[in-house]
Amino acid sequence: MKKLMAVLAAMAFVVVMAGGAWADVSGTVNVNATVSGKCNAITANDLTLAIDPATASDVTSTGADTTVKCTNNKDFTVTAVSGTNVGASGTLSSTLKSAGKTDIPYTLTYTSSFTGAGFGAAAATTLVTATAAKVTTADANAAEAGSYTDAVLITVVY
Repeated sequence: MKKLMAVLAAMAFVVVMAGGAWADVSGTVNVNATVSGKCNAITANDLTLAIDPATASDVTSTGADTTVKCTNNKDFTVTAVSGTNVGASGTLSSTLKSAGKTDIPYTLTYTSSFTGAGFGAAAATTLVTATAAKVTTADANAAEAGSYTDAVLITVVY
């Protein structure tokens, strides 16, 4: 019986040692990721031009900046469109309209391209500043009394 126990113990030892030898096999697992180039919704804010026809200087808008957050270190372009007027190189020339009145020409300056700063705590990119719309002195002097409006579509292209 002692002999049998010794043989069984030896066999168990061989099995355990053989199992340890198989643990030297290895393999590589690659972990891959793809980061999309994207932006969140644009935070669009209205601009107001308080035109006094007796002004002696250009009229500049007030309001709040229009901003967006986009993928970090990705390049983006921006377009500005109002009706058939399309901005080029960061400036849009358009008109403020009021039924039965002469249109008031204005310009809107906007960011035409930028590199994203990322999301989370990263600062948003300003697309249109609060002071981006301007009416020249001559156009303000010729303006008729009334309420005028124009809608500009700002698009970030990626």
